[in-house]
Amino acid sequence: MGIRQQLLARLPWSVWGPLYRLVTSRPGQRSRFRRQRVGKHSYVDPSVQVAGWRNVRVGSNSTLSAQCWLNVNFRDESTERIVIGDFCHIGRRNFFSCGPRILIGDYCFTGIDCLFLGSGHDISSPLTPYIASGLSAGAEIELGMNCWLTTSVTVMHGVRIGRGSVIGARSVVTCDIPPFSVAAGNPCKVIKRFDFVRQSWIPIEQWSADLEYHFPTEAEHRAQLAARGTGLSPSLLSASPRFGWI
Repeated sequence: MGIRQQLLARLPWSVWGPLYRLVTSRPGQRSRFRRQRVGKHSYVDPSVQVAGWRNVRVGSNSTLSAQCWLNVNFRDESTERIVIGDFCHIGRRNFFSCGPRILIGDYCFTGIDCLFLGSGHDISSPLTPYIASGLSAGAEIELGMNCWLTTSVTVMHGVRIGRGSVIGARSVVTCDIPPFSVAAGNPCKVIKRFDFVRQSWIPIEQWSADLEYHFPTEAEHRAQLAARGTGLSPSLLSASPRFGWI
């Protein structure tokens, strides 16, 4: 522990806490990081907390709603740890606990209270206070293009959710979800997949692997999303109470 940390440790939070917040929450510093790390026409609510702005990138035309918390656990000068794509809406009170990386593809939409648990605390010994045990290495989390996580969805470390998928409310996603799926439950299980021949969702019991041959490529999928998403802009009313009533 350095001299500065030793001195701070001897002072109560009521003394050095306000000074710490003043130094680390300078409006000019926040504005600089937002200009550098947030794309054009994106909205980041003032209540959003980011620990590790240097390791975060938000695309264009995206929204980070009120009271979100993005926590980069392993910070350095150059690695992008949390990447949120273009035309995304991250709902209120979402929490990102990042291990190696959390990648959110373009056109993704999350409801309120969704959790991305890419890293946690070391629990190797119950004789060590967990609050001081250090962090687990965790694993990457990835959402493909145009995924919708409804309400209170928890995504565990090491999970990839394929493009075009929908995750039901209060689900806990503990394993990979294939593209174009509807999945729900704790643990989350696939219950439907999209049949591009019939152009409809079908129960998983009717699914056969040969139907995957009809999937659009990622480039085709992106082009269709762009064509049907013309004019999309950040959804400010659902992002923050600052924008009032209808």
